[in-house]
Amino acid sequence: MRYRTKLLITAGLLLALSLSAAGLAYWGSTQSHDYLNRSRLSHEQLERQLQLSRHSQQLFKAWTDTLLTGMSDRPLGAAYLNKVIESDLAALQDLTERELALVPPQERKDASAELDRLGAIRQEFQHTLDQLGEVEQLRSRGRPDAAWERLIDLLKGGIDRKLNELIEVAVADETAEVIRIDADAARLLGRLENVSQVHAVLAVVATLGLALLLLQGLRAPLAELLRGTAKLTEGDLSHRIAISGRDEFADLGRSFNRMAGDLQVHRQALQDAHANLETLVEERTEELRRANESLRKIDETRRGFFADISHELRTPLTVIRGEGEITLRGKKKPVADYKRSIERIVEQAKHLSVLVNDLLFIARQGAGAARLNLQSIDLGALLDKVCGDARVIAHDKQVDIKLQDGSESTFVRGDPVRLRQLFMVLLDNAVRYSKMRGTVKLAIENGADVVTVRVSDDGIGIAPEELEGIFERFRRGGNAMQLNEEGLGLGLPVAKAIVEAHKGRIEMASHLGKGTTATISLPVAPAEART
Repeated sequence: MRYRTKLLITAGLLLALSLSAAGLAYWGSTQSHDYLNRSRLSHEQLERQLQLSRHSQQLFKAWTDTLLTGMSDRPLGAAYLNKVIESDLAALQDLTERELALVPPQERKDASAELDRLGAIRQEFQHTLDQLGEVEQLRSRGRPDAAWERLIDLLKGGIDRKLNELIEVAVADETAEVIRIDADAARLLGRLENVSQVHAVLAVVATLGLALLLLQGLRAPLAELLRGTAKLTEGDLSHRIAISGRDEFADLGRSFNRMAGDLQVHRQALQDAHANLETLVEERTEELRRANESLRKIDETRRGFFADISHELRTPLTVIRGEGEITLRGKKKPVADYKRSIERIVEQAKHLSVLVNDLLFIARQGAGAARLNLQSIDLGALLDKVCGDARVIAHDKQVDIKLQDGSESTFVRGDPVRLRQLFMVLLDNAVRYSKMRGTVKLAIENGADVVTVRVSDDGIGIAPEELEGIFERFRRGGNAMQLNEEGLGLGLPVAKAIVEAHKGRIEMASHLGKGTTATISLPVAPAEART
C-alpha cells in the first residue's frame, strides 16, 4: 500500500474521530440545552403552581373576611387576586404548551395530562367563584342571614377543597417532574462525561496506533535510504537499496538505484577515459621517444651519410683529377697514354654516376616520387637472365646458382631495369658472402595476389644485432667487412627502395654462420595487362 493511501486513511480516521467528537459535543450541547430549558420551564411551572396555591388561599380568605365582616373594600382585594390567579393560570398554560413543544414524543402524554389538569383547575376555580358569587348576591340583596347560612354550608362542604387538591397534585407532580428532569440532566451529563472519556481514550489509542504503524513503516525504508546515501557518500557506487512493495519509498529506492547505476557507469566511463588518456599519453610519449630516437638516428645517419658520400665521391673525383693532371703534366705523350687516362676517367665517371643515381633513387623513393617505367614482365624469364649474369660473378668462387621456377609463367607489373638491378644486388651479395663452392637458390612462389621470390645462400650470415639496420644506407655488417672490404653499403637500401616503389615488401632472415634468406613479395600483374 502506498504511503499516500496510508496517510489518507489515517487522515480519514482522525477526521472521523474529530467529527464524532464534534458530533458528540454538539449532541451533548443540544441535549443539555433542552434539559436546561425544560428544567427552567419546570421550575417556572412549579413557582407558578406555588403562587397559584398561595393566591387561591389569599382569595378565599379575602372572600370569607368580606362576608364575615361586611366590609365593602374586600371585594376589591378579591378582584385583584382574581386577576392574579387568572394571570397564574395563563402563565401556566403558556409554560405547559412550551414544555409540550420541547418534550420528546414519549413524554407528550404527561404534558397533555398537565394541560387537562390545568383546565380542571381553571374550571374548579371558576365553579368556586360562581358559588362565592351567589353568597355575594344574597348579601348584596339584603339577605345577610341567607348569605351567611350559604357560606357556612359552602365552608362545611369544603368549597376550596377540590381546588386545593388539584393544585396540590399539580404542585406535587411538577415537583416530581423538576426532580426527574434534574436527575435526567445529571445522568445525561454523566453519560456525556463517560462517553467523552471513552472517546478521548479511543482517539488517543487510535492516534498512537496509527502513529506507531506509520513510524514502523517509515523506519525500515528510511534506514535503508540513509544507509544507501552513506554508502554513496563513501564512494561505494555498487551498493543497491533493497526494494520491497510498491509504495513511494520503493519508487524512491528504484530512483536511487538508477542514480547509483548511472553514477557507477559515469565513474567507470571517467576511469576508462582516464586510463585511455594515460594510455594515449604513454603511447604518445613512446611515439615521441621513438620519434626522437629516430630523429637522432636520422641525424647520425645524415652525418654519416654526408661523411660517407664525401668519402665515396672524393675517391673517384681524386682519380679523375689525378689522371687529368698526369695527362696534362710534362711534354707531349703518346696517344695511347692519353687514351688510357681518358678510359680511367670515364670508368670513374660511370662509377660516380651509378653512385649518384642510386642515392637519388633512394631519396626519391623516400619522398614518394620514384620514377619507374612500368610494364608487364615475365618474372621467371627476367630471373633466368639475371641468374645467367650472376653466374659470371660466381665463377671465381665456384658458387652454384640454382633457379627453382614453376611451370606457369609469372607476370608482375614493374620496371624491368630496376627489377633486374634489385635481383642483381641480392645475387651479388649472396655470391660475395658465400663460401667457396657454396650454393645460392632462387625460388618463385605464385600466390593469388602476390609473387614471392626467395634468395637464399649458405654464407657467413648476419649477426642478430646487425639485422635490424641492414637496410640503412652505407651500413655494412662487421663480418661482411672482414670478408670483403669492397662495397659502399648501398646495395640493400637500393633493393628496398626498388621493392617499395613497386608496392612490394622485402624481408631478411639470417643465422650467423649458416646463411641468409631475402624474401621479396611483389603484386601480381592484372590479367588484362599481360602481353
